[in-house]
Amino acid sequence: MTDFEQLKKQWKEQPQQRPSNLDFIELKKAITGVKRKQGITNMVLLATVAVLIAFFVYIGAYTKSDVAWALGVMIAVLLLRVLVEVLSINKLRKMEVTEDAETFKTNLQHYYKKRLQVHYVLTPLILGAYSFSFWTLLPDFKASLSKGFYTYIVSSALVLLVLFILLIGKEIRKELAALKALQE
Repeated sequence: MTDFEQLKKQWKEQPQQRPSNLDFIELKKAITGVKRKQGITNMVLLATVAVLIAFFVYIGAYTKSDVAWALGVMIAVLLLRVLVEVLSINKLRKMEVTEDAETFKTNLQHYYKKRLQVHYVLTPLILGAYSFSFWTLLPDFKASLSKGFYTYIVSSALVLLVLFILLIGKEIRKELAALKALQE
């Protein structure tokens, strides 16, 4: 038997540690923190949807098909993201922290993999669709707004896009770190 095999055997024969009350409390705090951040994300996204809907009605976007289409896509992708977050929160809520450690760990790993897909696949697609839709609105803005205000909208949109990407990246890293810590 090699040293490595001996080490593996000794490792497997170790008594399994039971989580303490403190571990349980920390686990619940971490899960609650993830849920809270997802809830805040939903509030921000729903506020943005409300503003877009108000803007849609205010400018009478339904009279111009390209504007209606672009605003509709912007609203739809934000609502899609809200739906994904609501489903994610429900999945986390349904997880039983009182079940055996192995089952809980398996469920948590599954949840973690789904969140990775959301962050690394869905989020860039949503940002891309939202940005493209905004970009398609620019010719209408240019035609109907003063040059100065149009320049302001374009510049502030670029600055906001960069800030949002940085903020979203930071929040994703925080959430993934919290989920990874829960996994260990």
